Amino acid sequence: MYGPGVKVGNWLETALSEEMRMSDMKKRRESGNLLLDKTRAVYDRFYQGTVLGPPQDVLAFGVVVQIRPVKIGVCRQQVSDQNLVLSVVITQEGLHRDCKTINEMCDLTVAPSPRPALRNSFRIVSPNEDDRTGQYLAYGEKFRLQALEPADEPMYVFSGPKRLNLSLPVDKAFFTTKNGEITLPLGLVSHKNCGPSARVPTSHTHFFCAHKDPDLRFESEGKTIPVHNPLVIVHAVTNRNLAVENVLANTLFGPEFQVSVQTYKNVYKRETWKNLWKFTY
Repeated sequence: MYGPGVKVGNWLETALSEEMRMSDMKKRRESGNLLLDKTRAVYDRFYQGTVLGPPQDVLAFGVVVQIRPVKIGVCRQQVSDQNLVLSVVITQEGLHRDCKTINEMCDLTVAPSPRPALRNSFRIVSPNEDDRTGQYLAYGEKFRLQALEPADEPMYVFSGPKRLNLSLPVDKAFFTTKNGEITLPLGLVSHKNCGPSARVPTSHTHFFCAHKDPDLRFESEGKTIPVHNPLVIVHAVTNRNLAVENVLANTLFGPEFQVSVQTYKNVYKRETWKNLWKFTY
């Protein structure tokens, strides 16, 4: 409390300190360095609209698609009403490092998608450096999922087995477990960090599709994949399935379902709803 015993110099010091703080905040706002402004810019960037396709009856290399879970067993509403799709979400670390687009510090979740956007659209590309744009994708054929940005440095979805010290191949802020064991997470890796002598082997970015019915998988291999048909997406190296978990993660975009590479089967040895996906335009 200010009173007769308080020196005038203390009043002046407090006033100058407040004035300097306001001046610094104005400068940071004008330069766009406020955390609020950074968050708004990232939000607008990740929700920038995209165009899917070109639409076809079957999947092909080079097309832009969305990957949707067929159903979510913990929701009262239908998945079609929520419009849930596989999405990229930026982490707090990436936000503090001024990351303005999709990068290796981003995580993958299943989130509501009111419309196709940069964070929830992926391009199906060849498992190697060959350009196979326009060729049809078949059951059992390997492919990679590429994020739409950045254009000069492709980012691929990847996973991998545990290392020799039992650490996970992807550093994430949240994990899920199955029977007490941590499931394998999904991450993003850039093209320059993916290769024979790089941090992530190229094979760790390979996936392939399998028929949802185990009795029809052998005879369906080599056949084209109809769009909107439920299927199983398998990680080639670990031979585990892409899964949506019934666990929510609090992200910068709100609560979203976590994803992993883990096989879930029922007593009939068939994949449960967690492993069933479909590609859509």
